[in-house]
Amino acid sequence: MDVLNPVASIESARRWTGRKPRMVFFRILDPALPEFITGHFRDHLKCLRQCFDVSVIDTNADYDEVVDRLQPDLALFESGVYARRGRAIANTHRHPEVAKVGLLNADGYCPTRSVFLADMDDWGIDTFFTIAVSAVGYTPDIADRTYAWPNFADRSVFHPFPEAKSQSILLSGSREANYPWRVRVDRVLRERFPVTSMPHAGWFDRAGATAMPTGESYARSLSSALIVPTCGTIAEELVRKHLEIPAAGALLLTERTPVVEQAGFIDMVNCVFADHEDVADKVEFLLDNVDVLAAMTAAGTRLAHDRHSIENRDQVRQWYELQKGAPGKRIVQPDLFGPLALDDAGDSGPVSFVGRPGVDRRLSQSADALLVAGRPGQAADRYGQVLNFHFEPEAALGLARSSVKLGRPERARELLEHSTAIVVRSHGASHADPVEWAWLCRVALCRGDLEQAREYAAAYPTIRHPELDRMRAVVAELVGASAILADRPRHRTVHAGFGTEDWDVWKGILVEDLIACDCAETASRVAAMKDPSLSPVDRRVADRPNLGVPTSRARSAVRAGRRLLARANRRARREWAALRGRDVRPDRSSMFQLLGGRSLDTLLLLMVDEDSARRLQALVERDPSSLEIVRMGHALSDSDHHGFVPWGLRSGVEGAVLRSLPLWGAAMIVATRAGASHLISPDLANAQIVVIIADGAPESECERTLRSGTEWVEASSDTTARLRKTLPTAQLTTWVRSPARHLPAGAP
Repeated sequence: MDVLNPVASIESARRWTGRKPRMVFFRILDPALPEFITGHFRDHLKCLRQCFDVSVIDTNADYDEVVDRLQPDLALFESGVYARRGRAIANTHRHPEVAKVGLLNADGYCPTRSVFLADMDDWGIDTFFTIAVSAVGYTPDIADRTYAWPNFADRSVFHPFPEAKSQSILLSGSREANYPWRVRVDRVLRERFPVTSMPHAGWFDRAGATAMPTGESYARSLSSALIVPTCGTIAEELVRKHLEIPAAGALLLTERTPVVEQAGFIDMVNCVFADHEDVADKVEFLLDNVDVLAAMTAAGTRLAHDRHSIENRDQVRQWYELQKGAPGKRIVQPDLFGPLALDDAGDSGPVSFVGRPGVDRRLSQSADALLVAGRPGQAADRYGQVLNFHFEPEAALGLARSSVKLGRPERARELLEHSTAIVVRSHGASHADPVEWAWLCRVALCRGDLEQAREYAAAYPTIRHPELDRMRAVVAELVGASAILADRPRHRTVHAGFGTEDWDVWKGILVEDLIACDCAETASRVAAMKDPSLSPVDRRVADRPNLGVPTSRARSAVRAGRRLLARANRRARREWAALRGRDVRPDRSSMFQLLGGRSLDTLLLLMVDEDSARRLQALVERDPSSLEIVRMGHALSDSDHHGFVPWGLRSGVEGAVLRSLPLWGAAMIVATRAGASHLISPDLANAQIVVIIADGAPESECERTLRSGTEWVEASSDTTARLRKTLPTAQLTTWVRSPARHLPAGAP
């Protein structure tokens, strides 16, 4: 790939002449999103309108009527994290002559991938585009038909502005745990250089994000800085900031990843690749050599404008023309940023670029290997580390499987109910992931609850997947009934490799799980079962559940299955709402004043409510100091002290799930009692100050450790008073590391 020659890419974007094909774009989205998110939607639409005559359908619709009325050549269906609950598009099986394509709008690791797959199954769509280029690696079931429509920066908005540079380094964007590179590097930059911060208010709260600059205002903010860091999250993604920063005339500072290199970025030529070990030296060199910095910045701007502006993103049109000219031929995307092509070799496998696994997938893969090796405790800890970054269904299912092997099926049930509730209840999908639903059936058996297993198996009767088919067959034989399987293809899942084992191997693992959970009698019955695929099966469209459920209950079996998610729904809604904080009026002091001049590196907020978190962040932002903030979990209110606990903290069994947090140097921990219950002694190794907020939960072991030993003493009255002024509504206790611990031997 010639990363330094953008001409071909620009010319390809301008080659479409004549009548634009008509596209109908079904886009039924949450109406209460922040302005900067809706601005992304407008950018996508503007990009598509370069190549298509686009009509947007943003309400529930009848596909048959829409096609009859608009006569489109192509129908595009968007789903993902921003999809509105209650969306419905009827009769999508009509008009097979119109090409249909799905658009995934979500992070590659986002649990709403399952929402997207459910919608695509419902609407009969088999070809997909994704904005997140990493998503191909996270959706193996559709990797052979998913193409990238990468992010871009519209150069009519993002370009250098004539005003002089007013800041050396601008830190912008989220600092949640799923941005580990940004957290590491931002801390070093704050420590060594004058920086300006532009806080991120979240993706789903319109009111809370009103102060965030968007459009030209945001572009001017980037343009005013010499250097702006960003990263591609745990997924090593190509995010918008990778392109907006250089397009606006600032120098991109980022993590070296394959996708960023494929985009044409070269270290110390048109960007800076660095990590926390070498970032300070590289930035210092550039600030001392302004000519070098200016040349690199100009090269980055040329790259962003020439190869990654809105004109360069015509991949959907390329696919449309290729499939129209060669129906049935396989189309591939050899280069994320180059042209699509017909695959004359007839290969199988992914049709687009699959990047290397990010830290989350590497942890999950190592956990999978530990689970296969018979070490479920260590596997559970690795899965927990993934869940501390972000809730991912693969890690949740892995942790559930580990819990079953450890004889803890109740914990497995909680995990799976939560995961399916995100998909069905929080985001309104018509059905759960079929593999996760099969495991809910399995876990019910491991809990000794055959009746609940039967109800789970009876719900969603039209869903098909080999894993679910087998579980339904097992449950049916246990209750003395026959399973009715829908006469339709298997449903897609985010989970790879399930239901592919030989029957005897699959059955043997199920028997082991039942024995681990003290269900020996059920295990004995399952061990005697024959392969259900060798027996006659009633295959038809299952318009009613079977499995021995009485007729009076049959009409409501699907609803019954969803009612089983009621407990998890409340939890999921709380966790989703936790992202929608409110602005606060911070006190005007600084973190330096609050700590009485004490030098710290990291502030860990563990299950702290929104008001307290924002007040503490405001103190850090006003210094600016070297203190870096890492936040895990949310407490929604004093009366709801459980709040949102990261699943890794809830479920880690080796006591080491906090190892995934970037806690370097001296740390201050602010935690509710519910949060402190997840801390163990090794987690306090680097802590210098620990603040415990009373929230109605019982005293934790962490508090007893602080009180009973000689390493910790209660903070002075001045420090406590300053903290109480900052957090006026909180009842708190503050502990500081005893100075005696640091005295040299023989000191008085």
